[in-house]
Amino acid sequence: MKKNKITTYKSLILLLSVLVFTISCEKWNDSDINIDPDKPSDVSMSLILPGIQQSMGYNLVGNNSVRTNNIWMQIFEGVDRQSFTEGRYQLTAADTGNLWNPIYTEMMMNCTLIIEKANEEGIESPNFEGVAQVLMATSLGIGTDLFGDMPFTEAFKGGENVLSPTYDGQESIYTMINTLLDDAIVNLNNSSNTISVSGDVIYDGDLDLWTKAAYSLKARHAIQLSALNGNSAYTAALEALENGFTSNDDDMLVPWEDANRNPIYQFMEERTDIRMGAYLIDLLLATDDPRLPFYAEEDADGNYSGSALRSQDAGASYPGPNLAAFDAPTKLMTYSELKFIEAEAKFVLGQTGAQEAYEEAVAASMLRITGDANTAWLDANINGDPVTLEKIMTQKYIDGAATNQPYADYRRTGFPGLTLASDAVISEIPLRFPYPQAELDYNTQNVPSVTLLTKLWWDQ
Repeated sequence: MKKNKITTYKSLILLLSVLVFTISCEKWNDSDINIDPDKPSDVSMSLILPGIQQSMGYNLVGNNSVRTNNIWMQIFEGVDRQSFTEGRYQLTAADTGNLWNPIYTEMMMNCTLIIEKANEEGIESPNFEGVAQVLMATSLGIGTDLFGDMPFTEAFKGGENVLSPTYDGQESIYTMINTLLDDAIVNLNNSSNTISVSGDVIYDGDLDLWTKAAYSLKARHAIQLSALNGNSAYTAALEALENGFTSNDDDMLVPWEDANRNPIYQFMEERTDIRMGAYLIDLLLATDDPRLPFYAEEDADGNYSGSALRSQDAGASYPGPNLAAFDAPTKLMTYSELKFIEAEAKFVLGQTGAQEAYEEAVAASMLRITGDANTAWLDANINGDPVTLEKIMTQKYIDGAATNQPYADYRRTGFPGLTLASDAVISEIPLRFPYPQAELDYNTQNVPSVTLLTKLWWDQ
């Protein structure tokens, strides 16, 4: 009996201890303890938007894309380490994740969030939706022109357990790009808007400029199909550009500042293993082009020089302030590009106005890059000089330094006539970027089997 009483007392003491501990823990534990205040579960559209734009400026037209294909285009020359390797066209699946991943996680997924938020009950902001659609189309457009087929229709359905999205063919992606831009134009001109666009570091919420950007991008992607669609591609480009940019003030630029610096500036500050390529510098030197000191720094001898193809000339000029100053904006789309599109389309179609559009394109490039009209140089080298397709594409190549357009145009037209690297590991300048290793590992059943020489759909 005594033993049973002791057992009972022990049981009561244990029960009381548990109750006291439970009550104490309930008072001590914070119900919000697992909520990170630095990682909110919901963010406003105005806070999501600048993050998308800065990622586009850094990754889409910056270090993880432009640096590589501008080496292939001999605008830059890789003189050491990874950049030297890329100069012999040695780009692998291990090298492209730093571009692919932000396209999805920082650009297109966040554009999707804005589009969804803009359609929530009580918000209804078609203007914000339109801006996100333009940015989505821009990201998807540059992405597909580098990689080809990409996941899109199933890409943002992780919440629905679609963890291995299928790849949309590039032809259907181009249809989606145009649909996004057409829908954006409607939304940007919708006056029944409840939340104004804010947080916009590109156009500061100016809907007219976003509308012009949408039309300008339609022209870019129309002419990119010229090898497939022939004259209809040029006609479509001309129709779109009628409502596109009308001056350099309309340019679609991502700004940088001391606290958030230009990506090529950051690369040179950390690794310094690219120089200006001899092909581009020689073009500029041949006519004493006023853009030269803006594209290149002086070398040790006080001259401007490019590193000859595969020479590893570390004494050649570094990228200049227009390309690599800490606050040099990165270019998503420009008025000068649009005028070159107009010149090409009118020239190929045999329409009047090709000469004028060509001259206006070079003049716009000159003014944007140097800050001066340089009328005497234009009169001596451009104005009145009978236009040809090669001249248009060569000047567009010069204007497009540190963008993806020289690479897109080269594959489409064959201009300019570049030389194959002497130590090339493949037989041509690459025709695409390879898919990243993560796709090969985790989306094996869907990722297309390609090499660097597998042509894109529009290049067939």
